[in-house]
Amino acid sequence: MVQNARIDDLKPWISSLGDGAIAVLSHKNGDMDTIGSATVLAAWIGSRARATGLHADKVSKRMLQRTGMEFRWMDHRHPTFPRALAGIIAVDTGGPSQVGIEMPGDIPMFVIDHHASSSDQWPEDTMLLSSDASSTCQIILELILRDSGRIPLEWAEMLYAGIVTDTGRFKHGSENAHRSVVSLLDNSTLNPEDVLQTIDGDGMPSDQRKRILSSVSSMEIHHCGGMIVATAKGGSHESRIATSLVSSGADASIVTKHLEDGNIRITARASWRSIESGLDMGAIMSSLAIAKGGHGGGHKGAAGWMGNANQGEAIAFLLAEIGVQARGD
Repeated sequence: MVQNARIDDLKPWISSLGDGAIAVLSHKNGDMDTIGSATVLAAWIGSRARATGLHADKVSKRMLQRTGMEFRWMDHRHPTFPRALAGIIAVDTGGPSQVGIEMPGDIPMFVIDHHASSSDQWPEDTMLLSSDASSTCQIILELILRDSGRIPLEWAEMLYAGIVTDTGRFKHGSENAHRSVVSLLDNSTLNPEDVLQTIDGDGMPSDQRKRILSSVSSMEIHHCGGMIVATAKGGSHESRIATSLVSSGADASIVTKHLEDGNIRITARASWRSIESGLDMGAIMSSLAIAKGGHGGGHKGAAGWMGNANQGEAIAFLLAEIGVQARGD
């Protein structure tokens, strides 16, 4: 069975692997939290470790270029691990389906994650470090602070970018995220303004802004147990669309996208006040996976699901579950 681990268990686990290579594996969507966690953890471990994965999003690519941190892209058609592989550390990954590749079954595995809900389980004997932190980068920061003093600037910048983006600029889990940033500032030469400019980049092209505005303007509004839920179709930038709907007044938002392989991806967000009232989108997405198949989970305020189901039925299920939680049934 999966073994619950503490942060102090990681160093002994690494030592138990001998001298072989360690793959620090990011999840397949490659957002800033997973890329920041993977690259900094690999650098902290040393030359035997390599940060790797299938994808890095635009913010992550800008931060990798800015900091010079090392990340190895896997070929999704023929993913390969380092030779003489001794262990795998998966970061910011709620379940094996989120990795996007088939992992070798005979390699020791350690998982570091902060997701509250997930619909699939890790293999037996996996060491699982799960935390209520708002981002996985905060867990990596705590690990480093326990082991050493000052944090190299490039590490601090990657961790800060991961915290900022995964909390929606401190809109979710703001208290513990702010505490982590204070620790970063106290133990490095981090300049937040410089990193924020890199995160923002040069702004979105006009065609992307038009697509987002089109999705928002065509949204539908539902009343679920006293909560206002906005649904929309997103051809791209689902996360931004879902966040925009909540920022515009919705208690929760659901954005769907049809993928090229025939599957559907659903992205959901919830406002802070709805979370305080008991809404848990991560648990709802996990319930959708149990009821309709696919894989789902995430945080109370930010969650997702992907699978092959009727879109209308999936949305109806989510709206019903939101209503149940909103009414406290």
